[in-house]
Amino acid sequence: MIKSLCISALLAIMPVTSSMAADCSAATTTPVGNGKNGIVIDKAWSGTSVIFDAVARKQNVYFGYYDADRWLTVAELDTKSNTVCRVRLNSRYVGWDSHNMIALAFDGNGQLQVAGNMHSSPLVYGAAATSDSIADMALAPMIGRDEQRVTYPTFINGPDGKLYFTYRSGDSGNGEWVVNVRAGQKWKRTLNGPIFSSTWDGSPTNAYPSPFRIFTDGYAHIAAIWRRTSDVASNYAITYARTRDFIHWEDHNGKPITPPMDPGNSDMIEATGEGKGLVNAARVGITNSGTPVVAYTKYGPDGKNSILLASPDGNGWHHSIIATAEKKTVIAGGGSVPNLPSIGDPYVNSGSLGHIDVAFSGEKRKRIFFETNTLNVVNGPKPEAKPTAAVNSINVSPPLGLANVRTNSRSVRIDGESGKTAGSIIYFSQGVNRDRPRKCTSAQPAACDPPASPLIFVP
Repeated sequence: MIKSLCISALLAIMPVTSSMAADCSAATTTPVGNGKNGIVIDKAWSGTSVIFDAVARKQNVYFGYYDADRWLTVAELDTKSNTVCRVRLNSRYVGWDSHNMIALAFDGNGQLQVAGNMHSSPLVYGAAATSDSIADMALAPMIGRDEQRVTYPTFINGPDGKLYFTYRSGDSGNGEWVVNVRAGQKWKRTLNGPIFSSTWDGSPTNAYPSPFRIFTDGYAHIAAIWRRTSDVASNYAITYARTRDFIHWEDHNGKPITPPMDPGNSDMIEATGEGKGLVNAARVGITNSGTPVVAYTKYGPDGKNSILLASPDGNGWHHSIIATAEKKTVIAGGGSVPNLPSIGDPYVNSGSLGHIDVAFSGEKRKRIFFETNTLNVVNGPKPEAKPTAAVNSINVSPPLGLANVRTNSRSVRIDGESGKTAGSIIYFSQGVNRDRPRKCTSAQPAACDPPASPLIFVP
């Protein structure tokens, strides 16, 4: 196994004032099934499921994760020399919060950027001073305002070649979203105010946008779920908007929307009302003609969880229920909620037949085919999603003694090549637990102090 990055007992109990020097070692491989080998990058903390990130550039692959001792860590794999270098940053993950996602990206100067370890807490951001290197990477300030209660950090490579950074400023049910843009060696705000408002109709509110992605038409297409409080049951509406520069926004007809956006001035897909099972997990796809297709989940007419597609048809938005759960999962409560319906991206840009992968709690994941113009479900060439060898047939043993073991996987983006990937990262963890610590029991003796998981890169 790769040599673990170590710190002294003194540093383990004292705050670190800067990033540690890079620790490098030869990479080792491990079989992952189907005749493939993966490269072991490091050992990662496995207490709860958290989103790690990875991006490839030239001959190197870069990883952002929490190491076995919970330090925010950036690693660099040189695929030519087969060497892995790691740098610990001055930020330690101290809780069990599954919101503390990590994001990586390169700016126009080829300098790696990282943000993570936040949930309604001060901004944690770092940058490398040298192109294509992590040796001098350290935490740094960004702008200095609206950075005390940060969640959901996201880097976006814009169609204009600029690097953008967006996040929620505030709390669940009462938060604005702001966007920064990288200008040379500095960041600046794109707008004087937020893009999503924290109030509407006289009450606090909070947008949960779909992933920020630039599509082939040069737009970022966003579906936003709106919430009143920290309870997921208070989700009450879903809207749509698009932009090319994160300054000028418009609806699906091209009509301008003036930020800050709220449910009243945005393109309303559906005003469900509270307590209707609406989950903040919408996904957007774009047809070859530029028409958005939005996937989301709420309770259906029979009260069970349903997955819907919505698309504009000239008279507003047309909706179609494409899947319904066998039994109801109640959508309520705060924290990272387990057992939610799972929605993949709608693939609608390859002709008249689209498909989407979905799953309900306790049910097998399945692929659903539909007509992109009507959203009606049809029989397709493959009734179910076929597992990919790199992720679903791995034979690496997960850490023993973990409660609710889950295999996490994430595609490794190739910098500057939209839609292309260099492989996947795989790591094991316990599932989400509403951001609460797990207790050790006779059945799960390691749940409260879990063994580390290998972090594996599968080219």
